Order: sequence, then structure tokens, then C-alpha cells
Amino acid sequence: MTGKPEDHLMRQSLTRDYPRIVRGEGPYLIDDQERRIIDGASGGVGPCNIGHGVEEIVQAMTEQARTLVFAHVSMYENQPQIDLANKLCDELAPPGMVRAYFTSTGTEANELAIKLARLYHLCRGNATKYHIISIWNGYHGSSIAATSYSGRSSRRHELHPYFFPTTRMEPPYCYHCPYRKTYPDCGLHCAHALEQAIRHIGPEHVSCFIQEPIGNTLGCVAPPPDYFSVIRKICDKYDVVMIADEVITAFGRCGVYFAINGHYDTVPDLIATGKGISSGYSPLAATLIHEKIWNVLAEAKRSLPGFTYGGNPLSCAVGLAAQNYIQKHNLVQRSAELGSYMYEKARAELTDLPLVGDIHGGKGLYMGIEYVQDKDTREPFTAELNLAGQISDLAFENGLATCPVTGGVDGMLGDVTIIKPPFTIPQEDIDRIIDIVKKTILQANDTIVRQWPAHGSFRK
Repeated sequence: MTGKPEDHLMRQSLTRDYPRIVRGEGPYLIDDQERRIIDGASGGVGPCNIGHGVEEIVQAMTEQARTLVFAHVSMYENQPQIDLANKLCDELAPPGMVRAYFTSTGTEANELAIKLARLYHLCRGNATKYHIISIWNGYHGSSIAATSYSGRSSRRHELHPYFFPTTRMEPPYCYHCPYRKTYPDCGLHCAHALEQAIRHIGPEHVSCFIQEPIGNTLGCVAPPPDYFSVIRKICDKYDVVMIADEVITAFGRCGVYFAINGHYDTVPDLIATGKGISSGYSPLAATLIHEKIWNVLAEAKRSLPGFTYGGNPLSCAVGLAAQNYIQKHNLVQRSAELGSYMYEKARAELTDLPLVGDIHGGKGLYMGIEYVQDKDTREPFTAELNLAGQISDLAFENGLATCPVTGGVDGMLGDVTIIKPPFTIPQEDIDRIIDIVKKTILQANDTIVRQWPAHGSFRK
């Protein structure tokens, strides 16, 4: 750890010391003590799909930096921007996606999607359609607007006066079903709740519905296989724009290019992407636009102002190089194969450990390990313990970087360790990841949970 900071940097958290990372090499991070850490979180929140220090990306970045680094989208277009848009729409995106609008972050991409949905309705004379529906514990960005329609409670409590009203549904979280039902006998109540919400608000007022195909802040929780087909039908029935937030899940993270059509055979109207689009080498995100939306905007000759660094040639050149590298080395398929191996190995070796309630995932190199006090009742730990955070710190000391997620059960309760390593990770390091996680969970049970006065020994 770096100890108490003596510089002028304001850290995201003022209650912890951060490890200092000095460089990355492939699927590894090296800290300021020269310790080699397996990057089980692809940079922390999952963008570094191809790993660190890939020379082909560095060369593309250097070449573009020598050529042109900035030309604002309100005044100019540039070739890397055009080439990447063509790559996305012609080769990678779900069918029917015909335009890409570039931004710098997933927050911006989601906000642009919300704006485009509103503009789509305005162009068709439906000015009263403005309301946004999302799910509780979903996450779509850190701005005030994005926090308004996100459902991650821990990020909302201190900002309430600034939020505009939106409607949130309960999430499709089978392990903690909010309706206390069991799939498939539940009849997908969680999906059909969208129709009820639309009818309560009034279809004439609802603009769009937004959701992640696989919920990251839920803890890598995947909905039932037919969930999104129901959502799609309801959106079509009530003229509601369907937005898929694939900021985390796109570009191979889930073993397919896009989770919404690759795993759920559903095509939304708008897709927000980010993170893996440039594999973390440069800030880049995008909103992909289906021809249904584009045809209306094009006929009305309406678009929207962008962001200062959106579509800048340097980031777009990096994004294009990253996607070419993924294709060249067949890394999406590798993510699918190694992800299946990791998931099955985790289920075999971690499920029966103390603390472990469930293993979420099974789609690409993207997996969540949920911790509970009681395996029978599935009761989560209290938020004060911050078990996921403590396990993440302990895992780092054991040589593995992970991504802790809290609050997925009800906004405050729930602890999950998310594992999402680069697609280039050797299979033997998958074995090492599971070994380190196993060691860490056993240590956490002995040194954190059993010594916690509020609980004493763990209830099996």
C-alpha cells in the first residue's frame, strides 16, 4: 500500500490506502514493490480485454499521434472515426445497427442513448414520451443524469435533490428473487413487470427502457434466457425505445461480441458501449443506433451535439487497432472457452467453501462469487463489514487483483467478488486465480468473519 498520500491528488476513497501500480505486462500488473499481480479485473473495472502493453496497439497510437490527435466533431470528421464506425456496424454489432456516435465514457454513451430516444419520439410527434424506466441496482454511469436513471442505491443517497424522476423495476436476480419465485415457474414476472410499469405511468409518457444484459453491480448476474425477448415484445407493443447498456459486456467479455444478441437473441434499438472498445488504451465509448431509430432521425435531419473528446482520431485509431487485434487472435472465442473453463472450475472448487453462496456467470471471462452468512437462507452480510472490499484487499496481497461489488441484493446489502481477466490470460493462470480465490476465502472466513463480534463463527 502507498500509505497516507502526501501529494495533491484527491483519491476516490478517503478511507483506504491504494496500491500503486507502476506498469502492466500482458495479463499482469506490477506494483511499486515490483510484485507481479494477476490482473483478474482487467485494469480494475474490466476494460483491458487484450491485456497491457500490446505493441500493435502502442504502434497504432504512436502513428496516429504523429498524424492527427484532435479534430472536434462539431467541425470536422476524421478517417479513424469513419473506419471504426464501419467496423462496428458492418462486422461486430447486432444486425440492424447502422450508425455509431462516439463518446469518451460509458456514462456519456448511455446519456446519448437516452437523448436519442427522446429525439426519436419528438421527430415522430410524440412530445409527451419522456419517461425513463430502468431496474434497481442497475448502473449506467456517474453523472447526475445517469445516476437519476441508475438504480445503484449507494451512489444515490447523497445526491437526491438533483435527481429527476424515473421509474425502476426489480432486477432479474434469481438467486435473490424479489418476488420469492423460482424460474421457470415464475412466468418471468420480473420481465412482465415492465408492462405493468408502462401502464401505470401511461404509455404516452414512456420514452425508453434501459438495462445491462448482465448486471455488473448485481454481481455478474445473468437474467433467464428468455427474459429479454419478453422485454423486446413489451417495448414494441408500447412504442418504447429499448436501450442495452453493454458498456461492460460488449466486445468479447461475455464470450460473444454483444451479449444482448449473442446470448439473448434480442436486438435493441440503441446500444451504449465502452470500456473494451479500446481495451483501456484510450478513453472511448460509443452509442450504436438501429436503423429503426436512424431512419427517423435522418428523415428529420436531426442529430445531437457531442462531447469535446468524443470521436477524437487518437482514441478511434486505438479502438480500431484493439478490435483488429481481437479478431486477428480470435480472442472472443478464447474468452468463451476460457470463461467456461473458469466457471466450471470455480463451481467445482469454490461452491462448498464457507461464505460462498453462489457462483454467477458462465458467459465468457466474467464471473461473480457471492458471499452469504447462511447458505440455506441466503442471508447477506451486513454492509458495515464490507466483506467484498476486505476480500479484494486480501486477494491483492495474495497476488490477484479482483473487482469487489456491494449492494446488489437491495442496494446496500450483498457482497460479490467479480473476476474478469484479459482474454490473453494463460490457462494456467486461470488455475492460479481459482487457487488464490480459494485461499483468500478461507483466510477471510478465519480472520475476518469468525473474528467479527457481530457474528462470531460462520453459520454453515
